[in-house]
Amino acid sequence: MSYDYAILTDFYQLTMANGYLLKGIAHNNAVFDLFFRSAPFNGVYAICYGLSKAIRDIHEMKFSDDAINFLQEQQLFSDDFFDYLSNFKPKLNIRTIEDGRVIFPYETVAQVEGPLIQCQLIETYLLNSFNFPTLCATKANRMWLTSEKQSILEFGLRRAQGPNGAITASEAAMVGGCTGTSNVLAGKLHDIPISGTQAHSWIMAFDNELEAFRAYAEIYPKNCILLIDTYDTIEGCKNAVIVGKELEEKGEKLIGVRIDSGDLAYFSRQVRKILDEAGLDYVKVVASNDVDEYVIAEIKRNKGNIDLWGIGTKLATCYDDPALGGVYKLVEINNEPKIKISSNVEKMTIPSKKQVYRIYNGDGFMSGDIMELKEKKTLEEGYVYDPLNPMRFYNLKNPARVEALLHLRMSEGKIVSELNDWKKARECMERDIEFLPDTSKRLLNPQNYRVSISQSIHDLRTHLIETYIGKDK
Repeated sequence: MSYDYAILTDFYQLTMANGYLLKGIAHNNAVFDLFFRSAPFNGVYAICYGLSKAIRDIHEMKFSDDAINFLQEQQLFSDDFFDYLSNFKPKLNIRTIEDGRVIFPYETVAQVEGPLIQCQLIETYLLNSFNFPTLCATKANRMWLTSEKQSILEFGLRRAQGPNGAITASEAAMVGGCTGTSNVLAGKLHDIPISGTQAHSWIMAFDNELEAFRAYAEIYPKNCILLIDTYDTIEGCKNAVIVGKELEEKGEKLIGVRIDSGDLAYFSRQVRKILDEAGLDYVKVVASNDVDEYVIAEIKRNKGNIDLWGIGTKLATCYDDPALGGVYKLVEINNEPKIKISSNVEKMTIPSKKQVYRIYNGDGFMSGDIMELKEKKTLEEGYVYDPLNPMRFYNLKNPARVEALLHLRMSEGKIVSELNDWKKARECMERDIEFLPDTSKRLLNPQNYRVSISQSIHDLRTHLIETYIGKDK
């Protein structure tokens, strides 16, 4: 992490931090929750990603001389503040849900505890590190599940939101279910398999399509996928058959053909038929062209015959829902629970330090997540409540299995447990997603997943609301 990433923050974080010092409350012990309010893409879940990187970066966070000089030029901050930044050393405790796990709206995904000033200074960076990677991993996951777990290559570099956004998208897409990327730098940085074929310009650079195919096969006989829709998809497939047979004569095999336009369901069926009749049943049919999970579902419904998907714009930009609403809210200070009250119930916070427990039914499937006060140590049976509507509640009895989800990753600024890279996060995703009920994974009208608060948190929240409302009268 470049030290100047310490000022990859919103300006008001710095003005508040300076103010905390001047008012003598900078070192008060604070607790903040990170969570999101609604699941993206009209779904009910998300795939957590980005927290491990954020924790590594926070561990290394320093304010460089250049950064401090820049802030001094603003002529707004105190000398005490600059002294503090010059000697900044993280003293935070951070508990998180593991990268790669399935997560749900309103539950605490990360809880940060430590000096108020430090909790404030990392807010923007932590949210920035979590929001887009989680969004992109979730989008990839929806596509992967809809494809029935077929291979998906992430092709979105040229349409992504800048170089950093592109690299982040490539990595997060692997967590969600992709098998490779076209992004060479992402491949180098994150050990991601890289893959690609050719563009239409390759085909057009030769006198005819067959000549272009033969040239590519000559250069790349062991990695030959041919783009067949430059002029006419059916004729392109027939030319690919010729080259495929020529490769067989040399002891090689054509790997696949790619369709990048037109009716993908129709053309994939026709192409599959031509390949099979030519004895090239091993050749894969690859589809691209503004594909997303809804296009995949429609192609499947129309009996398209596609083996591998190349997905760019709709994945790397999270086209239909380009921002996850992750937020970071103060829930406790100096052991005193805090709550934000709002006329919009969805913006009312859940106070105090807490643990998140996942409940499983007798068949091993997730049946709900419940937040309980951390001091309770275990989840108690009894009534649990919808955080948005206390009139929706149920009586928790004899759960088949209970799993605590928040675990300590950083203690006093030191990393104390293993942090997942994308490969381990991918393993977590694959384990978790198997036990999320199918009804919560479907594209249309997914069944809501229950996230609840315990009786203890419900009572505390009610008390705080009554207290603060009473103060205002």
